[in-house]
Amino acid sequence: MFEERAIEELIDTISNLYASPKLALYYLDYFKQKAKNNVLVQEAPEPVKHVEQACKELEIRSVTRFYQVESDYYEWELQRRAFRLLAPSRKHLCKSVIFENTHSTHDSIDDPNNSKYYCVIVQYIASINTQKLMNFVRALSDKKISKKHYNFRLASPEKSLELTGFGNGGVSPIGMRNQIPIILSKNILSLQPPIFYLGAGHIDWKLALPADNFVEKTHCYIADLS
Repeated sequence: MFEERAIEELIDTISNLYASPKLALYYLDYFKQKAKNNVLVQEAPEPVKHVEQACKELEIRSVTRFYQVESDYYEWELQRRAFRLLAPSRKHLCKSVIFENTHSTHDSIDDPNNSKYYCVIVQYIASINTQKLMNFVRALSDKKISKKHYNFRLASPEKSLELTGFGNGGVSPIGMRNQIPIILSKNILSLQPPIFYLGAGHIDWKLALPADNFVEKTHCYIADLS
């Protein structure tokens, strides 16, 4: 018990150091320098190469880093994953999940203000409040659509794969097969340093980039979801 508490205190100390303005700025500069020199290996899976190409098209490749992780990565506890990626804290690890409005009167994603599906990005340490998600999406249409036409649930793995082209554990909001509207949890914008980590198209690959570059280039929505 004492050892576990000591380790947790050390982790908190490290996270607080990273969050200090001076070190956060240094980390961001260091990260961007590494990103410029980050080359994807030739053996990278095709979905990862597809994500990289999408980053180039969005003009964010120079600030994006790709990481290949071990095959048992998702068996690790969250802090070990953060250490593996050299992430400043557990808070910086995020996931992209596809939500489906099962009460939608249509199957289209063409109108981002009234799509049947949304790609939602949230921190692993946080949960998604589906009521807040519904309220946010409904407000996009000025609440002209009745509440009875909203019921957000996680899309099935099969549907997520069909829509994004990415399998479980590797969903990336960049390079999706279909242009699903993206909603970013607003808490991610408060991270210090302002870097977040995501799936990169394959379960064994991750990517990271500054949150402001992501928001600027993807034109994603930002919402309070927790």
